[in-house]
Amino acid sequence: MVIRSVSVLLSAVMLSACGFHLRGEDAISPALLETKIHGVGEYSDLYIELRRGLERNGAHVIAAADTATAVLVINKELLDRHVLSVDAQGRASEYELNYSVSFEVQDKTKQTLLPAQTVYQLRDYKFDPDNVLATDTEETILRKALIAAATQQILRRIEAGMRNPVKPAVPVDKKL
Repeated sequence: MVIRSVSVLLSAVMLSACGFHLRGEDAISPALLETKIHGVGEYSDLYIELRRGLERNGAHVIAAADTATAVLVINKELLDRHVLSVDAQGRASEYELNYSVSFEVQDKTKQTLLPAQTVYQLRDYKFDPDNVLATDTEETILRKALIAAATQQILRRIEAGMRNPVKPAVPVDKKL
């Protein structure tokens, strides 16, 4: 018992001495401290996930674009379902959910801070015609998981893009 306690204590001391610590949340770029989300309803799942993610990283989501330091513009959001396979009777037995979000980040004067880009998420699930309610519930859960994964991907892209912001093209002097 004493040996186990000593070994756990020694392991903890060695682990902390090497500089190991949990990653935690990323600090948000100063350009995103006051962010407006535009192009999606404020009660939609995507808006709610984006707001939570931004606020978790230290940003404030605001309603007025004129006071925002950045505007996250959702250009397009698309959820599509395709049949992947059918059974012997010709009924769908497996579906694929495709979710894509096209977005860009602008400042309050509509200058591009991060150019338009699209994130994609894909999941498939089996359809059980004998248990339609459970299958519908599974599809709802998968849809929310797709939105959450896409949101994380959007936030990572925004943070990476804000570290290396888009620079306007410099005119080239053509005097030769």
